[in-house]
Amino acid sequence: MPWLLGLLAWLLLAASAAGAQALPLDEQGRVGFAEVVLADSLRAATLYAHAKTWLRRRGYELAEADSVAGRLVGAHAFGVYDRGYITKRLHGKVHYRLTVEVKDGRYRSQFTDFSFAYYREDRTAHALPTGQTKPLEDATAPGWQKLWETHRHDALLTVTSLADELKTAMLNVPKPKALPVSRAADW
Repeated sequence: MPWLLGLLAWLLLAASAAGAQALPLDEQGRVGFAEVVLADSLRAATLYAHAKTWLRRRGYELAEADSVAGRLVGAHAFGVYDRGYITKRLHGKVHYRLTVEVKDGRYRSQFTDFSFAYYREDRTAHALPTGQTKPLEDATAPGWQKLWETHRHDALLTVTSLADELKTAMLNVPKPKALPVSRAADW
C-alpha cells in the first residue's frame, strides 16, 4: 500500500512537470522565438515600412535600421507581476531583442536575448530596478519557483501575442485612396 501512494505521488509530480509549457530553445540553449512569414504580394520596401512603423508605435528602441539590407533590430521590455489578492506589484521586467528581416514576399521575425530584471519597491512604493538579472532559460528559482514559472509562462503568452500583432501589421495591405468625386455646379 505505501508503494502505491509513492507511485501516485510520483505520477502527479511527473504530470505537473510535463504540463508546464516549455519555452522554445535555440541551438545554444537560449530562449528564442523565430518565424518566417510569407507575404506574396508585398515588396521588401513596403514590409520594411510596415515593420518600422509597428516598432515605433509599440515603443521599441531601435538599435539598427538598415533599409538597404532590410533589417531592423529593436529592444523592448514588458512587466511581469507578483500576483496579489487586491493589487498587483511589479516584480520585474523581461527584456528582449526583436530582429525583423524583410525580403520581397516574406519576412522573418526573431525574439531573442531574454532576461529578467528584478525590481524592488523603495520607501515611497515606487518600483525601481535592483540591477540583478536572470536569464529566462534558467528553469529553477529557489524560493520562488511557482512565481518564476508564472513569469516564464507570461513571457510565452506575451511574445506569442506580439508575434501575431506584428504579423497583422506586416500583412496589412493599404487600401487605395478613393478618387474625389467631381460634382457639377448645375444640378
